[in-house]
Amino acid sequence: MPSAVVLARERISVPPEVLPPSVDVKDWWVEKPEIGPWAKRFFKEYVGITDQDELAKHLCSIRELAWDVFHYRCIASLLFVNYNLSEAYGTEWYYDVLQRLKKGDKVLDVGCAFGQIARNFVFDGAPAENVWSMDLREAFWDLGYDMYKDRDTFKTPFFEGDISDHEFMKEYDGKFDFIHAASFFHIFNLESQYKVVQRMTKLLSSKPGSVIFGRQVGCSVPRHFSSHPIRLGKGLYMHSVQSFTDMFEDAAPGKWDIQAWLTTRNPRPESKEKGRPGRLRFIITRLESDEVDVTGGDGDVSNLEKQLEETVISDLGDNVGAAKTA
Repeated sequence: MPSAVVLARERISVPPEVLPPSVDVKDWWVEKPEIGPWAKRFFKEYVGITDQDELAKHLCSIRELAWDVFHYRCIASLLFVNYNLSEAYGTEWYYDVLQRLKKGDKVLDVGCAFGQIARNFVFDGAPAENVWSMDLREAFWDLGYDMYKDRDTFKTPFFEGDISDHEFMKEYDGKFDFIHAASFFHIFNLESQYKVVQRMTKLLSSKPGSVIFGRQVGCSVPRHFSSHPIRLGKGLYMHSVQSFTDMFEDAAPGKWDIQAWLTTRNPRPESKEKGRPGRLRFIITRLESDEVDVTGGDGDVSNLEKQLEETVISDLGDNVGAAKTA
């Protein structure tokens, strides 16, 4: 019978593709963002901007500054402006999360950028002290005070650092009942995603009912890109629902209820190999605690991940030269 490692390799490994060596960011850039009903209400009631033309100019002015920090596509498109938790995950589910936060549970927003999710929670009534955020670049968080015009009033905890570092925020292991991550997993390769999952499950409370949730770019078939034109020297891995589920089950100890769904953008795939891209959302609930240390004493990735990485590299190495341009 094949081992768990072999089965995981067969499910997750896909031939690497190569993105174009450069991109035209004009394809990402929007001159005037589309602002939906929730965002209009949020920026009117929380920020105090009621005129839509004024709001568009305000958002674009902050984008100019943020673009100098790092060239993320979500910044160029300003799509994050309309992202809110009630619409993304359902009013009833989100209401239950808010009630738990009001009773003392804590949430950590991973890769928070400007801090819109933290403000989403506080705007809807969550206590500020129970809403925590982190990002690799504090410059984005600082720009958030300008975007939302609340530098003197918005006081929630923020940490700058790398979530894949097993020492980052280690003193807060097990302290969070919810962890949120949006537009996050898809910017990493598979190995880094394993590390992120393992770190998240350490930060998450061991209590049953603790949740990791979020969204990312996904596809009807998994796609592995060996290089990225903006994040030089980095690859990325775009999950299908099945590959994301497999990755999380392989990386995370314990028992989980994994709910993931993909909303595709196009009715027909580009091709059988490239599938249909879309938005992959997930709600992952801890069912039972497992105290197994997946990182080892020296902080290395787990043996399963090491073996998986070796088998993926071995199987895919011969395919690199034949990779097609995406």
